[in-house]
Amino acid sequence: MKKNYFLTVLAFFLSAGLFSQDYKWSVEANYPISVGDEIGNDAPGLLDFGIKYRFLDLKIVKIGAGINAGVFKKNISDDFKPVFTDFDETNWLIQPKVFAEFTIPGIQKLHPSVGLGYTFIESKFEGESFNLGSFDNTESSGGINLNVGLSYDITKRFFLQAQYDYIREKDTYNYEGQDLKVKRNLGYLKFGVGFRF
Repeated sequence: MKKNYFLTVLAFFLSAGLFSQDYKWSVEANYPISVGDEIGNDAPGLLDFGIKYRFLDLKIVKIGAGINAGVFKKNISDDFKPVFTDFDETNWLIQPKVFAEFTIPGIQKLHPSVGLGYTFIESKFEGESFNLGSFDNTESSGGINLNVGLSYDITKRFFLQAQYDYIREKDTYNYEGQDLKVKRNLGYLKFGVGFRF
């Protein structure tokens, strides 16, 4: 049901954009790679999707807002021998932001960008271990997100891109009745493709 809803909404935006000439919207698909501190057990990235809307065009710079959602997943199976462990770790990153996208005079196909936002991190641990038995835990955290990127136009609609997200994650854990504050410097490289409409 959710898949059909998502495809219907995506088809609507794509068809509406085909008749537009100013290309205010774009969608993107990226492959994320962790290059900073670890979330949990450093689950590898699977996919990152994003959508952006440019609401102000100042010729050399376009200002807009966007949101990305990425998923990182890993199965931990007997990594902690000799204790039996078998569980799945899934980390979702939801990243709303505002951004500025630049056009370089003389190099019209190249577009550097900077963005500022917040990253919400939802982590789920589900499985079993020798000392805990079966478990199903969810943790939430987040932090300020700084984004820098570079895109290259293949055509007026299609582009390639690379970007880097720095996230200053803050979290509080309760350990034996005490609240412990943890700060991490997360970093993600993303390489992908996009479509303007």
